[in-house]
Amino acid sequence: MTPVARLRDAALTLMAMLTLIASAVVAQDGASPLRTRLSETASARIESDGVAGAVIVLLRDGEAVWTGAFGMADPKRGIPMTEDALFRVESLSKPLTAWGAMRLAETGRLGLDAPIDVCLTRWRLPEGADLITPRALLRHSAGIGLGDYAARFPPEGPRPGLPEHIAQDFRLIAAPGTGFSYSDTGYNLLELVIEGCTGEDFAGLMAHEVLSPLGMPGASFDWTGANMPVGHDLRGRPVTAYVYPGRASGGLHATAADIARFAIAGMAGAEQSVLSPEGVASLHHPEVAVGGLFGFAAEGYALGHFTETLSDGRHAVWHGGQGYGWMSHMHLVPETGDGIVILSNSQRAWPLFAALLRDWSDSLGVAPVGMSRVLLAERAARIGIALGLLVGALGIWMASRPGRRLRFARRTAGGVGAALILWPLWAAAQDYLFLFSILPGLWPWLGAASGLAGLGLSALALAPERRR
Repeated sequence: MTPVARLRDAALTLMAMLTLIASAVVAQDGASPLRTRLSETASARIESDGVAGAVIVLLRDGEAVWTGAFGMADPKRGIPMTEDALFRVESLSKPLTAWGAMRLAETGRLGLDAPIDVCLTRWRLPEGADLITPRALLRHSAGIGLGDYAARFPPEGPRPGLPEHIAQDFRLIAAPGTGFSYSDTGYNLLELVIEGCTGEDFAGLMAHEVLSPLGMPGASFDWTGANMPVGHDLRGRPVTAYVYPGRASGGLHATAADIARFAIAGMAGAEQSVLSPEGVASLHHPEVAVGGLFGFAAEGYALGHFTETLSDGRHAVWHGGQGYGWMSHMHLVPETGDGIVILSNSQRAWPLFAALLRDWSDSLGVAPVGMSRVLLAERAARIGIALGLLVGALGIWMASRPGRRLRFARRTAGGVGAALILWPLWAAAQDYLFLFSILPGLWPWLGAASGLAGLGLSALALAPERRR
């Protein structure tokens, strides 16, 4: 090669490197205002809500453009959170399981619309459940109950096998195909179906069919004993390590980078070798309408993904996870490559997630996504606290004043007062209530204000009548 040719090649190489660097800078600059806002929101909410820690990954144009680690991996030992921390992602396992099922369907090893009893070799379906299909399990329309989400066991200790656990956990609460009914048991049953159809262990199959091809080196459906942050429950107490009897519904361990790679694989035009574009699209296509509490945040459920339509008409898919001491969330807009991944080692993180999702929605120029509505509960709680304090003070003041009171009004005040006093006491004795998740920092104040209102009404009911 001549000196001129070498000089030309070096110049071309330098120009290519400068172009790549400039592209990276532009990507970072484009994400910079949102990165700052997400950082400020995360820091503030972690402090105000008593969240241990979190890792956030921002996706733009189908690429991860920023990762941030906040709070502590282990507050007691003073260990800060790191970007490469390994988390329990809980029900974020379900979208991965759906990819595994679709992979088997596209390679002819699983019929999504065939009765599952064909593949059940270790457990037999009860009468009335013989019409259940893998598709029905994937979209939560099999009519199976939620299941025992508190069935947790030490990683190294004895635990029931999956067939035995399903035999105890399986409940038909509706006819198969009649509507949406979120079910951990259904996904664990799908795990048993997959193992029966393929003759392979579920975790091993998912590793070589989905996790490894998607470039998720830290992810595993098996307990590996790898070092992890310490999980924290709704009261901020440390949680010891545990495993579930089933893995498909909530047994995945992964880093935020792993989940980001999975999210990127689901974007339109993504280069991945696991599924066809049509297969990915079918996983994101809504199949059943969502109601109840889930309807508060989602419009529909596809195969392993919640769905919603953004205010500008774009289609979004998402999934979250909540377990004992851990929370996770993934939200993406496949057609534009926008997305966000949030993992936390605290069960108090729902309001944090909602605030981050509101910021992310604003950056897309759309109204807040459905999960952001959790923040509405905070507004309602603050109003409730103010009303409770007002009613309590007013009741006590009126009880001290002379005046004639109708018997019916006194009885009503007494009954309502007793209820307002008793429900916070009952709630405090529960291990878990939905209220605790959406109002981790406010529900004790709400309970106290309710109790004060109850005392005021009770005082009004019990005060002797005074005649002028």
